[in-house]
Order: sequence, then C-alpha cells, then structure tokens
Amino acid sequence: MSSTTQKTFNPYSKEIRYVNRDYNQLKEALVNFSKTYFPNTYKDFSSAAPGMMFIDMAAYVGDVLSYYTDYAFKEGLMQSATERKNIISLSKYLGYTTKPARAAIGTLDIYQLCPAIDDGGGNYIPDMDYALMIKENSQFSNNRGAYYILNQNVDFSISSSLSTRTDTIYSRNTDGTPQFFLLKKSGKISSGQILTKQYVVSDPTQFLKVYLDEDNVLGIVDVVDADNNKWYEVDYLAQELVPIGVPNDVSHEGSLVDYRDSVPYILNYLRTSRRFIINVDENNLTYLEFGAGIDGIDDEIVTFDPNLVGIGLAKMNEVNIPLDPSNFLRKESYGIAPANTTLTIRYFVGGGLESNCSAEDVKTIVSMNFENTSEGLTPEQATLLQTVKTSMAVSNPYPCTGGKDAETSDEIKLNAMANFGAQTRAVTQNDYLVRIYSLPARYGSIAKAQVITNSSLDVELNRVLVGTVNSNNVATVVDNNVNNYFRNIAYDITNPFSINAYILSYDENKNLVKPNAALVTNLITYLKQFRMITDGINIIDGYVINIGVEFIITVYKGYNKKDVIYNAITAAQNFFNIDYWNFSQPINVNQLQLEIAKVEGVQSVVEIKITNKTTVDGNYSSIEYDIAAATKNNIIYPPIDPAIFEVKYPSGDIKCSVL
Repeated sequence: MSSTTQKTFNPYSKEIRYVNRDYNQLKEALVNFSKTYFPNTYKDFSSAAPGMMFIDMAAYVGDVLSYYTDYAFKEGLMQSATERKNIISLSKYLGYTTKPARAAIGTLDIYQLCPAIDDGGGNYIPDMDYALMIKENSQFSNNRGAYYILNQNVDFSISSSLSTRTDTIYSRNTDGTPQFFLLKKSGKISSGQILTKQYVVSDPTQFLKVYLDEDNVLGIVDVVDADNNKWYEVDYLAQELVPIGVPNDVSHEGSLVDYRDSVPYILNYLRTSRRFIINVDENNLTYLEFGAGIDGIDDEIVTFDPNLVGIGLAKMNEVNIPLDPSNFLRKESYGIAPANTTLTIRYFVGGGLESNCSAEDVKTIVSMNFENTSEGLTPEQATLLQTVKTSMAVSNPYPCTGGKDAETSDEIKLNAMANFGAQTRAVTQNDYLVRIYSLPARYGSIAKAQVITNSSLDVELNRVLVGTVNSNNVATVVDNNVNNYFRNIAYDITNPFSINAYILSYDENKNLVKPNAALVTNLITYLKQFRMITDGINIIDGYVINIGVEFIITVYKGYNKKDVIYNAITAAQNFFNIDYWNFSQPINVNQLQLEIAKVEGVQSVVEIKITNKTTVDGNYSSIEYDIAAATKNNIIYPPIDPAIFEVKYPSGDIKCSVL
C-alpha cells in the first residue's frame, strides 16, 4: 500500500510585489528579486548579460498582460471605453440604440387645382369630389439630390384648426365665374428615400440577423414575407404586444367613425409572434434580428383589461406555474424565426448634414400616391381628375433642419447615460403630462392637459355642487351640468391611487372643447402601456371659463385713434392667444396693461374690465365664475377646480374705447 505526501505552497516564503504595472517597474522588481533570493546563482545584471534577456522578456510579457487587464476593465465601463464596438454594446445594455444618421425635418406646402362648383346659391366653392388624398411616404427632392418623404396623409377635403386648407381663385371662365380654385395644405416631411431589399431564408435560424447594405438607415417602413405576413418592429424580442393604428372607418370602428376628421386612427395592440428588433454595429450598418422560436401564435387584436395588466407572459390559469427562462428559446416568447420564405424589407435611407436645406428648396415631386381613383367616374370626370392630379406642386416655406451624421463615440456615451437616467414609465405627475402630450397625432391631439391626484375628488365634487368661495377669496366654478362632471368611460373613484387627467381639445375654429370619444379611447389605450400597475387613470373633461375683455385708453395727439385702437386690440389678442394658456394659469391684469401700453400711440390705460361669458351671452361655455371674488392685487386667480381661461371670439370679445 502506497501513500502520497501532499506538498503545500507557502506564498509568503518569498516576498513578491503585485503592484508593479509597467515594463520598467517589472524589470526592476525582477532584478531585485534575483539579487535577493539568488545572490550566488546569478550576478551579472549588465544590459549585455544573457540572463538580462530573460528578465527583459519576462518584464515585457508582464507589461503586456498588465495592459490588457487594465484595457479589459477600462472597456467594460461606459465612461472610460474607447472602442466603438464596446461603446455600442454598453449602450445597448443601458437600453440605448445608436443612430446611423438623423433626418432633417420640415414643413411642405402642397398645392392642387380644384374645379369650382356652384353651391346652389350663386356662390362658387371648390368641388370636394376632386379634393385629393395624398398618402404618406410620397417622395420629393430638392435641387441638390436630397430626398424627402411625406410623414402623414394630407387630405384636401378636410379643413380644421389642426389641418388648415387655404382656398383661392386660380382662374375664371370668360363670363367671370371661377373655373378653378387653388387649394393649399401643409404636411410634415423628413429627409430620406425608400429602398427595398429581399432576403431569402431557408432553414430557421435562431436570432437570425439580416444586414442592410447602407450605413445611413433611418428606419424600417415594413417587412413582409412571401406569404404576405407582416413582421413588426418591437423594442425587445420578448414584447408580444405591438401598438398599431387601425383606420377609423365603418369597417373597424363604426361607433367612432363620426370623429374621423380629428382622429383618423384608433390605437390598438396586436399580439403577434412575427417581430424583430433593430440594431446598429460599429460600422454604422443596421441589421434586423428576428426571434428564436419555431411555432408561433396567430396575430390578434388585444383589448386591455386593467385587471390583467402585469400578468406578463403567463396566462390567468398559469400564474402559479414556475417558468423556466431556458424554455423560452424554443417557444414563441421571443418571437418566431422566419423559415423557407423571402423577406421583403422596405426601409428609409438618407439624413445627414446634407439633408438640411434652405426654404423654397424642395420643389420636385418624385412620386405621389393618391387615395383617389377614377373608379365609377365618367370619362370626362376621370380626365378632370387626372388634370387635377397633374396640377400638383410643392414647396417648403421654411428651411429643413435637424439632419445630422452618425453619432460620435462620445455622443453615444452621453446619450446612452442620459437615456438610462430617463424612463419609459409614468411615475410623477409630470411624467403623465408629458405622455399625454406625446400621443401621436394620428390618434388625435390633446390641446391642454393637467394631471392631479385622486386624493381630493370628494372635496372637489362638493365644491362644484355648492359653488362656494374659499377662505382665500378664490371662487370655484359652478357647472350647470354637474352630472357630467366625470366621464363614466374613464372614471373610477374606488382607486385611491388614480391619476386624474383633465384634458381639452380644439375644434375646427381652434376653440377649446371637450375631447370626443375616439380621442379619449386612444388616450386611455396609449397611457396603459406606461402607467404603474397600481395606478388608475381617470380621463376627465376640463373646465373652460370664457371671458370678455373691455379696456379704455387715452391716445397721444397726432395719432389716428382707429389705428391705435386696432393695434391695442391686437396686443390684447396676442396676450390671450390660447397657445400661451394652460390649466390653472392666472390672469395678470398688470401684465396685460403693460402690453397694451407698449402700443405706439397709447398714452395710458385707464381701465381694464374682464367679465365672465356663459351660455346666457351666446355660444359660450356653461361655466359660471365669479371673477370679482377671484381677483386680488390685480391678479385674477384660477379656480381650485381644473379650468382654463379662454377668449373664445377674440375679434368680438375684446373691445377697446378711447377716453
């Protein structure tokens, strides 16, 4: 029977220094080590000695290893990383995707000729049967070869405060009656052009990456496979719900189709396994990354139930079943991988500094897509429609700006760390307010909003019912239709953590009105993806307090009184421009007086009187407000209840006289 003796190593038998980092320090330490522990073995430490070669080589290897140890640690931190590849990887870890280029944006004026028609009373108006609908992604260019894309549909048949159309007579018949009108509308454009790439996929590949050929890809238009299945871009592959816009027409949302002019799309969420994410490598090349699964799920529109928010990947009857993350790789949780098909990818390229241009530079129509067809028209009508289409002209009234080349490494660092500090969840009141105003325009537009907590709902409601004046001499509003104070569709008083969002929108004359049902529905759907799981969201109509303004001035000698009055009224109209007013904003009468006094020719402002206008005075809000009780130190304070002051008819509700 044999036995072995285990030898032990004592690291303290010789003094070893671990703090030496560079070549000179390591060489000096090796020389001292040899002198200390091998004094009789080796004594020649001159630079030409053979033994010094081995010491130099050992110091060289140590220096290289020390460098790469430091380098690996340095490249693992965003603040000190220098290689672009590592910076991009770290930015992804922080949730930020770098941009190969940024597009210039601008406004494009679009013109069309439209035949004139008699309205039956001898007045000639544009014939809306020939008003064109121009589809988004129509293409334009400037005289330097930069391309621009229309970002939204432009419908000439609609004219509202949010989408104004200008009509002018373009030509007349021999008898003097109008023949054609020139219609003008504006649309948003961004630089770029649409390219197409086809990629053949054979066997399924987990997390398939498809690279695009250009280094200035701005975004993906769509991805469709050979079976005409659409693939959807998501923020991360585990995201099963994709926001989509469903056209607000009879076939989809019949109950909301009456609001199609202001809300052209209804926001819904699609549960799909056909999804991909976008990444950018260190060479600014964009690639699409698909899922890892084989068996997918059918696409279906999802209707949110607040009771199910937060369940995640589990189903209601599976909440107690443990989930193994390793099983996700072969299931639909990360989406499916395309197989035995051809992917057709349409994407935007362009942007950069060269996409910025001056005003009146974008005038060439490359391709324009119309919703209007000649189906059902007579030959004469079809010819006239074609004449209208060929009459199109475009021009940008303002410079297109914002175009920028690829981010530098330093910019990626700063943007990634700023993105990490931001959040996609709504936590504070300001978070909710920003999200409300961020609702995409295609789903409706919020003109004014205020967010408060749910803690004082009962008190607020009691104040409204009683209509009292508080101890600070600030009156509350009195609503003649108190029963409609809250929207039943979006109001839950039982949740103490509810967020109360008071909102208003504009009508076609840019007057504040209660938001329609389609807009409220879209806003609720939109906010649910950002809210905290314990938060409720109450969408409530805000109060509008209509006011009238009357003021008296004196005028210097030598000035035309009519001109001074006109300019003074214009100054007051600018002061009460609804763009500058929001909920709970007081009226500083002193500031109004100063703005009027600045008008040339005004000697003094003798008196300013502000009155409340209600339905008794005409087509105004039903809200009654005691302005006298709410005035203190020449400041008219807003009510405790969320409300906004509005001069509804500036041309008639602001009056001036000369003493």
